[in-house]
Amino acid sequence: MLDRFSQFLGPEELALCQRVFDQICADASLDSKSIEAEDLAAAVLTAFHCSPNRTEADLLAAIRSRRNDFEKQTG
Repeated sequence: MLDRFSQFLGPEELALCQRVFDQICADASLDSKSIEAEDLAAAVLTAFHCSPNRTEADLLAAIRSRRNDFEKQTG
């Protein structure tokens, strides 16, 4: 999902964002190709861009705090 942003991020930065994206998708049982995953990808990249020196754990925590924004809404 995040590969299309490789021109804007270095390989290490892209890998970190991809790991966070993959982990949140797994946590939320989210299909990585869903509309919700698109929102998640944007949030991961935005959070990274706003604070590029944060650790993977920090980025995961920041995104997990917004988990409800990415879970598929039912009924």
